[in-house]
Amino acid sequence: MAASICVKCGGNSFERGLVTPLGEQRAISVLQCAGCGGVAGVLDGHLALEQLETQVTAINAGLVRIAKALSEI
Repeated sequence: MAASICVKCGGNSFERGLVTPLGEQRAISVLQCAGCGGVAGVLDGHLALEQLETQVTAINAGLVRIAKALSEI
């Protein structure tokens, strides 16, 4: 497997970071070089949170159905 290298400084250590784009109020999660801070990519955390919210909603609906069924016994 090839090692990832920062195009700006040649470093090979990366970390998560938060960047607020100009004109935006919310920060976005990025993958950045640990040495120079150069952004290597954007991490799509917002999409992951939306999927998690959908799963939680489905679980809650299931629990409501179970509670209703148990109360009818």
